[in-house]
Amino acid sequence: MLSYALKRVLRSFGLFAALLLGVILASSFFAGINIGADTTAKAALTQQLSSMPVDIVVSSSSVINSSIWAKAAAEVKQVKGVTDAEILSRAYCFRFENVTSQEGLFIWTVGISNVSRVYDGLTVLSPGSARVGVNETYVWAGSKAANKIALNSVITLNFTFRNAWEEKFLVLPLKVVGFVELNHEAYSIVAQEWGGPVVIYQSSQGQPYVRVVQVERRSGPAAFGDLLLIVSWEETFAKILDSLPEDVPTYSLPFSTQILVYIDRDSLVNPWDIPSSLNAIRTVTLQVNDRTAKYGMYASNNLENILTMYQFTSLSMRFSFFIVALPVFFVAWYVGTTVSDVSYNLRRREIGLLLTKGFSNAQLFRLFLAESIMIGIIGGLLGVGIGFLLAPIFTAASNGALGTPPVLSTEVTLITVIFGLAITMLSTFRPSRRAAKLTAVEALREYRYTEEVKPHRQRLPWLAFSLGLYKIVMFLFGINLAQVFTGGPPPFTNIFLIILLGTWIIMDSVLTYIGPLFFFWGFSKIFIRGSLKFQELVARAARFLGDLGTLATRNVQRNPARAASIAFLIALIVGYSFQTVGAVASEQDYIVRQVKASVGADISVTLGSTANVSQTLNAIGNLSGVASLTLEYSLSGSLPGDSYSRQIRMVDPDTWLSTAYYENEWFSGTAVTEAFQQMKVNNQTIILERSIASSRNKKVGDNITITIGSSTLELKIVGFFGPEVTQQYVGGGIFWSYVPIGLYESLSLGFQPSVTVLVKLEPWTDGKTVASEIRKLESVSYVRSVAEELENYQSNLLLSGSLNIQRIGVLFSIMAAAVAVGLATLVSLQERKREASIMSARGLSFKQLVTMLLVENLAVVVFSVVLGVVVGLIVVHGNIAASNATLVSYSLVTHKMVFPPDVITLLATCLTLIFASTIIPTLLLTKRYISKVERIVRL
Repeated sequence: MLSYALKRVLRSFGLFAALLLGVILASSFFAGINIGADTTAKAALTQQLSSMPVDIVVSSSSVINSSIWAKAAAEVKQVKGVTDAEILSRAYCFRFENVTSQEGLFIWTVGISNVSRVYDGLTVLSPGSARVGVNETYVWAGSKAANKIALNSVITLNFTFRNAWEEKFLVLPLKVVGFVELNHEAYSIVAQEWGGPVVIYQSSQGQPYVRVVQVERRSGPAAFGDLLLIVSWEETFAKILDSLPEDVPTYSLPFSTQILVYIDRDSLVNPWDIPSSLNAIRTVTLQVNDRTAKYGMYASNNLENILTMYQFTSLSMRFSFFIVALPVFFVAWYVGTTVSDVSYNLRRREIGLLLTKGFSNAQLFRLFLAESIMIGIIGGLLGVGIGFLLAPIFTAASNGALGTPPVLSTEVTLITVIFGLAITMLSTFRPSRRAAKLTAVEALREYRYTEEVKPHRQRLPWLAFSLGLYKIVMFLFGINLAQVFTGGPPPFTNIFLIILLGTWIIMDSVLTYIGPLFFFWGFSKIFIRGSLKFQELVARAARFLGDLGTLATRNVQRNPARAASIAFLIALIVGYSFQTVGAVASEQDYIVRQVKASVGADISVTLGSTANVSQTLNAIGNLSGVASLTLEYSLSGSLPGDSYSRQIRMVDPDTWLSTAYYENEWFSGTAVTEAFQQMKVNNQTIILERSIASSRNKKVGDNITITIGSSTLELKIVGFFGPEVTQQYVGGGIFWSYVPIGLYESLSLGFQPSVTVLVKLEPWTDGKTVASEIRKLESVSYVRSVAEELENYQSNLLLSGSLNIQRIGVLFSIMAAAVAVGLATLVSLQERKREASIMSARGLSFKQLVTMLLVENLAVVVFSVVLGVVVGLIVVHGNIAASNATLVSYSLVTHKMVFPPDVITLLATCLTLIFASTIIPTLLLTKRYISKVERIVRL
């Protein structure tokens, strides 16, 4: 039986090629998506762990002698799984440069071991000493005050602490023996900047996406104040520790000492078994605690939070991959079933001959299953190979680099083969069972369409269509029941109504994912297969072709089930493509706008004080690439009757609009340009926070009294700022009001406001370079750059990988749809080759025959594409509206439906591919049939 099945597969390879191609495509995508997921998982965990250079930290709340610290570190190194340990101490002090003006330097001093890993990432700038000795120090070249320190100069540090209520001083003179640069790992160890951006995975109405809670850590020169000094722990810091009395309370000390422990991550951390990795790290941490507890020390590991968070985010990422892959698998199954129906009908004579030779129906069924098993195994193995070859595309989508080596495990290979076999069996089981039940007389008859075998039942399609239409309407109006009833209890107390409401909400949530599929399936079954309306529409559209159009229409009427299947597949994939690509584009646009709104402009610069503001503005304005800048003061004020303060920003009406990032939707009451024009001519004006206006029933043109510092002002309202108020705020709110900067000189504050300079750059200017130049200015406290924060987002695999994988999923889905349409066209033309030959012999030219075939095929394709595009856009609109419903109360930035040029190009390419999959097979096979007829005529 198996040998005969193998011979049949090889002999009729062209007949089985259509099914095999679909299995290979689905298996390739399945293998590629799993390889990409595994590679992304490993790379993402490696990236997260790289931001945590220290695995375990041993600390103490007591003053401990240096020899005890050294002994504890030596014992920690003996713990199994620990590869290294080093002692590191930190101290801080403030040195007055000018006692009268209270100006000085805030200095951090870090003592590192002679075998510290910091030395591996430390570069001494020439000239300089290779190592620090007794009372010697390196100066970090990135310190703000590094330019004030000279080589070989002496920096005197005065440390203050209390003992028995007595203030004591410790003087430490340090000689500068060099300036150093630190790489990322060395800086992280010294700065104790451990961790990375916080990632939250959510589901945006059917499309998984990620949201950045924090895209940038506040590290850099400002993290250590004005000056960072690096000294030797053994030669310098140990003597400081030994000179301290043991009864000094630690809270009064400007010192801290820790043992930094490094473990064997390769053997203890397994990206695919996080629970075991957590248990292994906890075991090592407990053993370290056992070794150090007797010295009054305690250990804590830094990897547990990373691994715990990664455990959930990796599951979410896997879920997003599954959602992406689902349409491809569905299409592979559906087209396999359709092709199998046609293939078995084309083999009716073979089935009849086998029955006449003594084959039983059970033997035929086993024969068909054996063929399916062979096709499934071959398709699965080929899919593994192709998926591995395509793995760089998936890893590039996940990691942003084609050079990432793919990870192909034995489990992925085995699962892919099983998947290919399962897809094949699911596709061929029912058609092969139906074919095996044919009688010999029935099988020997000429070809008969499978649609005639079983009458169409209408109940299930009508149910699916009704459920899908309900969800499409909900998408159209942007309604989500879960969000509608989240704000409070239901408006009734009857238990049965509450249960009904809960069931309704659950059903609505499920339909968010499968509603469009139900709609397309029910629509195609009811209005294309079970109705003459579609055929009448085709007849009207083809009327201009005359007799050829009539003939094409009759062919469509003769194959309603085939037309319904093709229409369903195309509409489903096109709708899915617009839905997915639209959701990804909207989410990326939201993230970019959210970062810009958070920064306030291309670059925001926070100044240390209001002194020398004009000099700083001139210095920033003279930098290359700066288009404009504006000054902004942040302070607080109060309204009559309020027990809390309100946020106020003083802006320059002349330059703010041309520099700051804003969206017109944030302002209401009057146009933003008109409001700022009124602020320009009248300092006694305010753009009021919208929640305040709503709670106090204020309108544009009204006056409002506000107290800033000790000054009470009566300001005219020229506009409102903030989103539409959906609930009354308790407290000061989360937004702010704008007043003209001209008010500043007339205020009696008694405090210094926060000063920010907003910078707008010329197009194509490198924002990172400009931000680095601004950080070198003395008066600058902190700098944020949109370019840097977006780069942090793009470099995070858990953030960008999932969205990019969805783009790859769309491409494969379109390829699956194109293959499905192409295969359906091929088998349809294959079963009509005798008909096409007869028409050609009776005088139809190649052009006429192609025109007729294209009309009947393209009518279904065009209709399905239009249906898919319309429904896809409606779904995107519904998802965005539902997402914004949860944001409008606390976020200025909302999601928008955007289709940038690259997305439009992608979708246009996909649609072109679908049309090409219909046109090209029709042209090729028609040419082939006519060529055969011409050869016969010549003979």
